[in-house]
Amino acid sequence: MRIEISEALWLDAGHELTLAEVAELSGLSQDLLRQLVELDALSAHNDAGTTFGADCLDIARTACRLHHDFELDAGALAVVLRLLERVRDLEAEMRALQARLPQPLL
Repeated sequence: MRIEISEALWLDAGHELTLAEVAELSGLSQDLLRQLVELDALSAHNDAGTTFGADCLDIARTACRLHHDFELDAGALAVVLRLLERVRDLEAEMRALQARLPQPLL
């Protein structure tokens, strides 16, 4: 199998995306994105919910896969996205604690 990349977009942490850009790049509708913002599953940079940080694109793409694969609505997506975020936080905390443990001598 051969995978061909026809277009790539390089984003840094400070890059801001519009609602339309996030919708286009993630595959979610603008309406569903607005619902996820209202449910605090996505964080917008402004009160109107029209600009987002580059980190939201990864979350939106995950939401799109969940939405299509499991036919989840906005409420269920919000719950699953929060749980995934909690798992990531706990894994990071575990790695930090493991790094503090003394290493055995070989």
